[in-house]
Amino acid sequence: MKLSMSVDILTLYLLNFLVGLVMAGICFFSWIHQRDILGLRGWSAALLLGSLGSLELSLRTTSSPLLLVLMANSLVVAGYASVWMSVRRFNSGERGVRHAVVPTAVFVVIYGVALAAGTDVNVRVAICSLVLAILSLLAGREVFRGRIGEPLKSRIPTALALLLMALAMVVRTIFSLVEDPPVGETTPFYDPTLGISLLVNTICVVAMTLGFLMMANERLRHHYEKLASTDQLTNLPNRRFLLAQGARPGGRACVLMIDLDHFSEVNRTFGHAGGDQALIAFAVLARQQLRPTDLIARYGGEEFCAVLRDTDEAEALQVAERLRAAVTELSIGVDGRVLRITTSIGVAQLDGDLGAAMHRADVALYRAKALGRNQVRSADDATSSAVR
Repeated sequence: MKLSMSVDILTLYLLNFLVGLVMAGICFFSWIHQRDILGLRGWSAALLLGSLGSLELSLRTTSSPLLLVLMANSLVVAGYASVWMSVRRFNSGERGVRHAVVPTAVFVVIYGVALAAGTDVNVRVAICSLVLAILSLLAGREVFRGRIGEPLKSRIPTALALLLMALAMVVRTIFSLVEDPPVGETTPFYDPTLGISLLVNTICVVAMTLGFLMMANERLRHHYEKLASTDQLTNLPNRRFLLAQGARPGGRACVLMIDLDHFSEVNRTFGHAGGDQALIAFAVLARQQLRPTDLIARYGGEEFCAVLRDTDEAEALQVAERLRAAVTELSIGVDGRVLRITTSIGVAQLDGDLGAAMHRADVALYRAKALGRNQVRSADDATSSAVR
């Protein structure tokens, strides 16, 4: 029975080595092609460390020096600690090498003392399992906690795989403490759970690594989607995003077409760099003046468009006037000079057809510009009287 169990445990160690090595290669290959994904290289290193530890464990004999045993288990712990470090790097960009070094160093001290004191194998297995459970729990918590700032759907299965791994190690710790130490054990391959916890560990390594790769790809996809729908200069949504999102059905709404006055003169006087600063300053101010539920986008050049949800025309005119007045108070420093801008705004009710509403607001905008600029006009203002 013991010989059969030993062969099974040895097979699992070798399986862990091969699985870890293959998954480390996949992660490293993914990092080569996606170097902007933080934590991916560290995750690859973590899998490599764990696989090397498993290989050393599979090479043990009853006469192996204590240093080899300590090194093998320390490599496995370093791999788990590096997983925790990599998740933190993925979430915050923090280069927290200490999160891998400190737990490993603490383990080396504790486990080294246990070996030197001749502690029985059950206690040593309990120490290793408990440390691995804690590190898996910390990594799983970090993955799940990241949903607050970045709610990636793939975080949930990744966190569950890490938590399942932690549970398997907790079970292994309990079995190690309640089981009597083996008597006359002639094989170095001992596991109080008869290999079940090691098998679960192997499955979880695959699952959590695939989950982490899914998280990396999901982040990358969101990044490209944002690039495709965001104006690079002002960081506002672009025309494409506006036409796609602004046309969504809803309740009452209004459209504002906004144009910065005499912008070609701004570029001639302050240069294109000054013009860019004016666009950025206006974008920041517009976000402050509008509600979080309102959509404002850079429509093209110095022209912007806003869709105000749950707003009738009278309210939209007030919002537009407030924005116009705030722009006149805006002071932009450009190379020691002060740049001031004004804006003209056209307002139209949105009755389901975004294109038609934008056209009516654009007509009102050009009416405002023709009548002297720096004013708000309504598409339904038959007398073309200034709002202010």
